[in-house]
Amino acid sequence: MLLSADELIEKSKDQRARKRLEESLVSALAAVDLEPANGDAWWQVALSRTSLGDDRNAVVALRKTVELEPSANNAWTRLGNLLLKMNEAEEAKESLQVALGFDDEDLDALDGISRIYAEEDDSDQDEEEISVLERIERLDCLKSRQLNRCGNLHYRQKRFYDAIKYWRADVASSDSSASRFNLGLAYSRSEVSQDADAVDMWRITISKWPNYEPPKKSLDGHLPRMLELARRARREGVSLLPKEQWYEHYLNPFMLLNPSEDWELEDFNPKAIQKLKKSLLQEIELEDGSVSWLPGVRVDKSRAIGLCEELNDDVKRGCHWFVFQDKPLLDFLTKGAHAHFLVDEYDSRLVTLEAIDDVDNGFLNWLGDIFAPQFDRVISKAIDSGNILVLECLLDGRRWVPIPMEDRCFQNARRVVDRLLQPLRDAHERAEFDKPLLNNIEDILNKGFLIQVMNLLPSFFEEFQNDAVHMVRGIALRCFQHHDDIDLSRQVIELAKCFSFRSAEANRTIESDVEQIEKLVRQERKYEAKLTSNKQRWEITKEGILMGDRFVDVTDVSVVRWGILIEGQRTSPEYNFLFSAGSEDGRKITFNWKASGNVEKHQEYFSNFITAALHYIFPSLVARVEERLSDGQTMKIGSCKITRLGIHFSVKGWIFTDEHFVSWRQARSKLENGDCIVFDSNNPSKSTTFPIRETDNAPLLRMLIDTKNGRNN
Repeated sequence: MLLSADELIEKSKDQRARKRLEESLVSALAAVDLEPANGDAWWQVALSRTSLGDDRNAVVALRKTVELEPSANNAWTRLGNLLLKMNEAEEAKESLQVALGFDDEDLDALDGISRIYAEEDDSDQDEEEISVLERIERLDCLKSRQLNRCGNLHYRQKRFYDAIKYWRADVASSDSSASRFNLGLAYSRSEVSQDADAVDMWRITISKWPNYEPPKKSLDGHLPRMLELARRARREGVSLLPKEQWYEHYLNPFMLLNPSEDWELEDFNPKAIQKLKKSLLQEIELEDGSVSWLPGVRVDKSRAIGLCEELNDDVKRGCHWFVFQDKPLLDFLTKGAHAHFLVDEYDSRLVTLEAIDDVDNGFLNWLGDIFAPQFDRVISKAIDSGNILVLECLLDGRRWVPIPMEDRCFQNARRVVDRLLQPLRDAHERAEFDKPLLNNIEDILNKGFLIQVMNLLPSFFEEFQNDAVHMVRGIALRCFQHHDDIDLSRQVIELAKCFSFRSAEANRTIESDVEQIEKLVRQERKYEAKLTSNKQRWEITKEGILMGDRFVDVTDVSVVRWGILIEGQRTSPEYNFLFSAGSEDGRKITFNWKASGNVEKHQEYFSNFITAALHYIFPSLVARVEERLSDGQTMKIGSCKITRLGIHFSVKGWIFTDEHFVSWRQARSKLENGDCIVFDSNNPSKSTTFPIRETDNAPLLRMLIDTKNGRNN
């Protein structure tokens, strides 16, 4: 009796399950012979050939499977991974991408395409590759090569803290030499600036892999600066904390028991501990809490008993012993001494570092509960006292707490930084109403070493760093928006360049703000006119008018006139250009030159001066004239007397000359042959004429007529 294709497929499955692989393949091929368009039959052929190690023919069967069953994501995944195994990466990538299109959580497909991305090592694909690795991490866990690769990708994208996270995970799971060395590179980046950690990582790497050259070169490059920093920091004394705060946070029981210097941990058996404890309690009772071998320390009996009891716990006894053996760590936890954070020329206390790396001994979690609050206390003191040197050392690394506990190292320090920013906040609020003074802003930024502190702080303070930039930016904008001083705005925003944070985002904000202010400055000054004549500078700028060493401030200009006089013959005319301005105290500047050739260029020079005057001189001049007129004063311009209500001028009749008044609403002006004609729009015959070039403020009168009451003719 002949079997159907479906029966042969089931038979093939059963035979393969019983490891009868050759027979399984025969049954699957028979099913294909019966039904060549049966995708399941081809799938069984592919599985059987794969089990037999016949990858090339398995690929043929898989290609036929996906041709017949395009949505068979398992077949696409297997095809992609087999093609990858056969070094046909391009087709493998396409197949795996199709598989992920059907199921983006297919671990086999994700693993395969992660290998392809790693082999291609194309920085343009970094984000896609990171996304694949993150999905693998979420669904299962990353292998050592994937952890290291993820660190490399984040490092290449300048996300150094993310790189550190993955390399630390790799070190914890596999102790990879590459990840240890890379950790040092990430720690040494200026954006992270944990150089003590970098030195420690490279020294551990060298101790484990003595023939590995890269960490040796990196260590040689960084060590001199770290040693000099340590030398200077030791001059700051043992600790920033006052002596009355020593030992109140942590007291080591081995230190308290005062054993012989040659004792090892195994010497502390219950009998020995009991003997030492008895001597300790007698000393406390006799000396009213004082202990002779710990000068300045007073210990009450209950605290001493509690500390000694901790030595009965194997885990706690081991943790206290690690601290007792590490003198710089012990001094930090007891006294707040900053020597713990200073790099030694030869020693990196590798025994303690190895204890920290051992995830099974519980040491780091135990240490973190003690270390974090003490670190917070010391760093707060460094910030509050403006001790930038010790602050830099504290932030250079050796912050020995579990990653989830790191924020506890900065709880009070954040409040200290918040207080440090308050003067800048106050200045930001005042800037809306009172024009800031540049030296006041500089004083605020330098007081308490605000800039230096902000530049040293790690990412835990990014919100405060952003606030600082925001406030300096806000002051700069208010100088422009509320006080119309674009140059002060630029000077203030320049101060923001002194900030150089660990956060690339904050730095980009500063750069963007500076660029925006510079753009406003260029916009504000784009009409300035500058010319050199006979080695003498002629300028009309936002500040005023300059000619050589003579200068009239824009607020002092009281009269302006200009004009072009064409002289000579019509066939070879000579152009006489004039721009003149003066102040009420008699200062006068006149730009006057002649040209007979290249006249268009000279007309451009002249036009630039007029444009500059209209934008920078006239707004202030018009405002001052308007104010005088509003106060009831009068002003003479040519043959016109102007008042708050309008213009008075003489009109010559057949016999008599009459005084004519025209309101601003009715007044008009026009130019003819270099003359300004002012007339009454209701009666154009009522007019007066005067030459523009020779009449002070003739352009001003025309502007007043055209703009009074918002009218623009």
